[in-house]
Amino acid sequence: MDDSLFLSMNIYLQRFLNKFDKPGKALDLGAGDFFDVACLKQLGWICDGVDLNTGVDLNKLYIGNKQYDLVFSNYVIQRLDSKDVLVSSAYRNLKEGGWFFLHTFDKSDKSAKGFDKDCIVNLLKDGGLIDVKAKIFSFYDNEHQHWHKVIEVIGRKPSKLPS
Repeated sequence: MDDSLFLSMNIYLQRFLNKFDKPGKALDLGAGDFFDVACLKQLGWICDGVDLNTGVDLNKLYIGNKQYDLVFSNYVIQRLDSKDVLVSSAYRNLKEGGWFFLHTFDKSDKSAKGFDKDCIVNLLKDGGLIDVKAKIFSFYDNEHQHWHKVIEVIGRKPSKLPS
């Protein structure tokens, strides 16, 4: 595999993939240029992406025709009017036990409208996700030549208990 392909892929998403024993199905909510989708496909994932360019308004509930092992969204939620709808879309598209991975800006970020860490964690928990964890880190944006404060939040859709 050509590692140079992953130089621009969200490195934190790439590391998160270590949670999975093997490639599965993934959905990018807010795919933009579809670069992460293409990278995941190179890794053997079946990966779909949606955003306004594909006719999907993420302010409205999106339910695809598959259930996914991973739903992810990078730097989209802060732009939406209906932030809870993005979390609902993630939840509805995840298979039981599937993971949601989210990057957004922290409220202290000087160049982007962001979130309070507790607020985004509660948003995921209120959306039905479990095992929700968040961390804040600084990331240098080479394209725009400045630093960002980023919140990474992960959560998992519960599995049904055996009857």
